Amino acid sequence: MPKILLFFSLLLTCFIAHSQVGIGTTDPHPDVMLDVNGGLRIRNYNDGSNDAAKDSLVVLDGRGVVHRIATSTLLANMDKSLVKAKLTSNFSIALGSYIPIVFNSEDFDIKNEFDPTTGVFTALNDGIYRVTAQIKTANVSVGDLGLAVYKTNAAGTTSTKIAEEYFINVAVNINIIALTLNLNVSPPTRSVSTLIQLNAGEKISFRLFSAVAVNVLGSAGGSDSFCTIEQVR
Repeated sequence: MPKILLFFSLLLTCFIAHSQVGIGTTDPHPDVMLDVNGGLRIRNYNDGSNDAAKDSLVVLDGRGVVHRIATSTLLANMDKSLVKAKLTSNFSIALGSYIPIVFNSEDFDIKNEFDPTTGVFTALNDGIYRVTAQIKTANVSVGDLGLAVYKTNAAGTTSTKIAEEYFINVAVNINIIALTLNLNVSPPTRSVSTLIQLNAGEKISFRLFSAVAVNVLGSAGGSDSFCTIEQVR
């Protein structure tokens, strides 16, 4: 008789150890051992460190099931802003002060934040963004030429120049007997690259300053004049 009781005791212990437990529910999810329908409070826990966060984090999936995943995996799957746009045809300007450049075609725009009809990027979320741009002129004339990145507040009332490459174009004429050589001392390109902190609704635009009339080159592949915007955090 004691042996029979011991057998049933062990069988019951094994059943309890391997059965599902539902708290606040009579129908626990089959994928988990413990299903809590309601808030969860843990009274005693160990504080994590910054080093621990570099390794892995605990997340909930769409079913509410807890998982541990690598931090790198979490960051790789974040819905971050990522834009590349280009100028596909030549863009001519007369001399002027900081004229907007419209990169009129997108290679990609993950969150649909860039408007190729205006050349303006509007941030959907707060964050820090890496911004780069390049323009290439069809010819080099003597005169100032600059490319700038501007940040505009969400209300559209204030624009601030954030970064700029600006210097004078220089052309040199050399006469050697009957031969005349025109040498462009300055490169035909201007480029900018910077980090910008944006709040949701704030905007980024690109502007060109020129003291003379110039043609900005565009191409189907976008290798001459283009911009990129990437949310880094």
